[in-house]
Amino acid sequence: MLGNLNDIDLRMLRTFCTIVEAGGFTAAQVRLNMSLPRLSVVVRDLEIRVGYSLCKRGKAGFQLTDEGLATYSAAQELFADIERFRQTTVEVNGRTQEHLRIGTVDSLASMPDSPLPAAIARFRPDNARVRLQLHVMRPDELEQAVLEERLHLAIGAFHHRLSGLDYRDLFEEEQNLYCSREHPFFNRADDSLGIEEISSADYVDRGYVAENRRPYELRFSNMISAFSMEAIALLVFSGTYIGYLPTHYARQWVDQGRLRAILPQRLSYASAFHCITRQGLEIPPGLGNFLKAMKLPGA
Repeated sequence: MLGNLNDIDLRMLRTFCTIVEAGGFTAAQVRLNMSLPRLSVVVRDLEIRVGYSLCKRGKAGFQLTDEGLATYSAAQELFADIERFRQTTVEVNGRTQEHLRIGTVDSLASMPDSPLPAAIARFRPDNARVRLQLHVMRPDELEQAVLEERLHLAIGAFHHRLSGLDYRDLFEEEQNLYCSREHPFFNRADDSLGIEEISSADYVDRGYVAENRRPYELRFSNMISAFSMEAIALLVFSGTYIGYLPTHYARQWVDQGRLRAILPQRLSYASAFHCITRQGLEIPPGLGNFLKAMKLPGA
């Protein structure tokens, strides 16, 4: 039976709520970046804590028990109360500052004319009382953080659309396939490299997202995963892997002769970037002003 709530209980409740909102364990995997066995363990542990069954899962699909529905409703009220408590303590403390929590993917600092620094520059003069917090996360983590309202807004390349989020177009980022000067491909002319040979090379992909925009003719058979651009770059620099990097991010190393793009005219592709916010979110003044500073349609 659940006694005092602790941080672990709250995390399990948030996971359970996300499973309910996704419509089941399988759909919740992407949102939470967790495996099915791990999700099952979390729900089982929560059921042990509360002392009753929360859901049924089997051939009939995912179904909440009556107790599970009541627990989900109570958890929603709890999380709303926590947010109200936070707002109240800010007001009682006499601070009028609004906190604006923004998330972004890594490696955007090297992008010429990046919209985020420009938006901050436009935003700050008239919103000095708004306290900005900037977090760098993977795309799947950004989506989950916005859904859970841990972030107000996030910027990234999202290769699917989650219900509950609004996606607004921002820009496209060019991606090229790279090898380092220690790799056997580095001193090979492009016309001597065939797709079959490239596809057989050891390749590092982005473990947090399916690279469905990658040129369809590439079918890598020897892959490992990395979970940030920095990690991909380090593995490429080892001379044993090839991998995709944003063109602007890799440019400094290309200019230094440490990296080269492989068949850029044929194998480059563009990643679409979006700004995401939660659907139905009551937009505070600071967030509304920042969306306008981003110069987004309809903001």
